[in-house]
Amino acid sequence: MKTLNYATIIEQPPAIVFAVMTDKALYPEWAKAWGEGMTYTGEWQLGAHLSFLDEQRGGTKVVIEEFVQDKVIKCRHIAMVSPDNIEIQVMDNTMQKWVDTQENYYFYDHGQNATQLEVEMVTDEMFEGMMANWTIALQLLKVLCESGTRPS
Repeated sequence: MKTLNYATIIEQPPAIVFAVMTDKALYPEWAKAWGEGMTYTGEWQLGAHLSFLDEQRGGTKVVIEEFVQDKVIKCRHIAMVSPDNIEIQVMDNTMQKWVDTQENYYFYDHGQNATQLEVEMVTDEMFEGMMANWTIALQLLKVLCESGTRPS
């Protein structure tokens, strides 16, 4: 497993960045770094399961292992899911390597109503190229937050 880190400074307080990042209606706006039509199902809360997916290719399911509002979210990928959010029972080698990936978000108060958002991915090195899209996703999220967009 390899630890990959991505970060950005967003000129909004942590509560705003956290709210925008986890808002279901706004999620597709920054998650499109991995493709159009991205969404999630589930709730952002401790012990909950979330599925990150699109309606064409499916996606992945996580369990939230740590959740501190406006501060930290730690997730572990536990399964792959079909486009209709059903767990895939027979996984190929690539899917098996993705399961147990850690996906962690840290929201640090950067002073003067700013947030340092850090994303830490602990995954098989074969996914390093795909994870580089976090650079794009964080820029999209930054623009959303700084433009005044707020959750519905």
